Order: sequence, then C-alpha cells, then structure tokens
Amino acid sequence: MKALVLVKNVPDANSVFRIASDGMWVDTSSLSYAINDFDRYALEELLALKDSGKVEEVVALTVGPQEASSALRTCLATGADRAIHVKDDALVGCDPLSLARVIHAAIKDEGFSLILAGLQADDDNHTQIGGLLAGLLDFPCASAAMSLNFQDETTLRVERELGNNELQVVDLTLPAVVTVQTGINTPRYASLKGIMAAKKKPVATLGLADLGLDAAEVGASAAKLRTVGFAPPSKGKGAEILSGSPEEIATELISRIRENAGVL
Repeated sequence: MKALVLVKNVPDANSVFRIASDGMWVDTSSLSYAINDFDRYALEELLALKDSGKVEEVVALTVGPQEASSALRTCLATGADRAIHVKDDALVGCDPLSLARVIHAAIKDEGFSLILAGLQADDDNHTQIGGLLAGLLDFPCASAAMSLNFQDETTLRVERELGNNELQVVDLTLPAVVTVQTGINTPRYASLKGIMAAKKKPVATLGLADLGLDAAEVGASAAKLRTVGFAPPSKGKGAEILSGSPEEIATELISRIRENAGVL
C-alpha cells in the first residue's frame, strides 16, 4: 500500500511577527520556518503504519517555493521514502481550491491508497485542502481524526473529534483521505542516521507545465478567495483591579455584574 502525507512549510511560532508595509501579510524578513505542526502528526501516523507493515511506501508532498523543501527534508529524515515538491512562481497567492487542483494533478497517477494531512495549517487555518482534494479524487474523507485502525485490507476505521469530548466513529473504504488532529500520536524526531539517509532519497520537482496546468487556471488571478487586508486584533479596554478584602471584592464584583450584565 502506498500512502501520501501532505505537508506545509509555515512560519515558526517563535518568530517575530510584524505586519508587512502593504498590510497584506506579515513581514517575512523576520520569520524562520518549520514544518506545520499538524502535519507532523499526519507523518507520524503513516510512519507508524509503515512500521507495523500496513503501509509499504510513505511519500511526502508539498507545494511552495524553494524554501519549502526544508519541510520535505524533515519528512525524509524522519522516515518518508521519497518526496514530491511542486513549485512555481505562478502559484503565489493561489486559493485552497487551486492548491487542491495542483496536488490532484501531481498525484492522480500515483495510485495512493491512503492520503493523510494535518487538520489545518498553522498560518492560514483554512482546513480545506483535505476535503477539497478528496472531492477531486472522489475519495471518502474524514477530518479531525484522533485514531486510525484498519479493519481489513480495504476498510479504515476513523475516530473523529467532534468537540465536548465526543468522538464519531466512521468506516472509510480505501482509497481515502484523512486529516488528523494534534494529539493522535507522539511524533518522532529525525535521527542522525535518518538525516544522512535523507540525502540519498529521491525528490521529484514539478512545475505547472509538468502537471499540464495553466497559471490562468490555478494562479493568483484565478483565486476565488483573496486577502483584502491584514491587521492585528484591536485592543480592548484595560482591566480594572479591585482592591480590598476578599469579602469587599466579592461584594463589589457582584454589584457590578448586576449593574452591567443584568444577572444575579
């Protein structure tokens, strides 16, 4: 069984974030990058399936500029067998549907039985790529997975997180797409041996021309979703610290709740 993990190179959460001068994104000059945290869990889930003999090959794919190759190197060093890097300047500013179409074109002839991705990306939080790709492939899809278990060679049981500590159990017939939630496993780290081995693993680099796609179809000009502005959240009113004994503070607090909220 061949399996694919979709990964994204995103700004590291420890970077210094400033709004860019054009107000359309953050200033990238002060950013460092790392593999999307949700995708680390998706990768680990496939590597664990490979360790157990249920998956024969794990392939990592990313779409992005040259710098995005670092996410693929992380995957290869951790245990993925090969990688696919789709990069084309025309894709800068493309929307989720166009991105899903690009991924679809890159993998439609690969014959993957299972495709995993993180539930969302740390930078844009769109949470759309997995579902859109599944629709283009006509594969069943489950999101926010907290557990994956094969029932037989063609059936994957997925426990989905619904919120309020509730789970939904669904059975998917392979091939299928699943997006995973953080906490589904404990991601492993790359070993020195793995880092050295990664240098010999194949990475296929593809552009839009290789995929038979035109920039007018999937580039920024075709985007249905556009950024119109980017700004930090407005600051609210400052907090007021009540003073006095605990009894006095409690009395004053109850009085204010009654006056301002109309309760109690």
